[in-house]
Amino acid sequence: MEVIAKFISIALVAVFAENSIFARGLGSSTMLSTAKNKREIAGFGISITFISTVSSALSFFVDKLYNDKTLSYIYMPLIYVLIIGFVYISTLLCLWKWMPNLFVKIKRYVHISAFNCAVLGALFINSENGSSFSSYIGHGFGTGIGFILATYLVSIGYKKLNSEQIPESFRGLPIMLIYIGILSLAFYGMLGYQVAL
Repeated sequence: MEVIAKFISIALVAVFAENSIFARGLGSSTMLSTAKNKREIAGFGISITFISTVSSALSFFVDKLYNDKTLSYIYMPLIYVLIIGFVYISTLLCLWKWMPNLFVKIKRYVHISAFNCAVLGALFINSENGSSFSSYIGHGFGTGIGFILATYLVSIGYKKLNSEQIPESFRGLPIMLIYIGILSLAFYGMLGYQVAL
């Protein structure tokens, strides 16, 4: 029961407090292109959640093999990108071999998700996330769900922010960046940071 509670708490932190888009600004270009079409959010979200969760699980075992943490910040990001590359190729091969109809439908999401996860893996899936397997899984799962949440929030405002009520010079990317900035401030405020006086 304690493992499940720890998994849920770490996933919730990754979804809300450490949301990779709103707290760190990563993957926002892919999120913007996905938010334009609400039908793509589900495919993209499921794909990125799967890849980030499986990559997190594999990185747990890699981290346990390596004990010297002094120089890990130099080469561990490359190892995490290689793990994500392995998950990416394995996923595509398994889908192609055993589920060819599904492969045709979702291969494009797997491509986008894997390369977004390469950034996420290099920066977020690291040994500082915790020492237990559940913390790694929780962080990977929460990162994927956080991406879905961020994309959905941006898609909600997409049509309204591109309406005639917005001045022409602000329509499109400028107003979307302002909107994402406001959402980022809200998520940053959830972390409890205060302005230094």
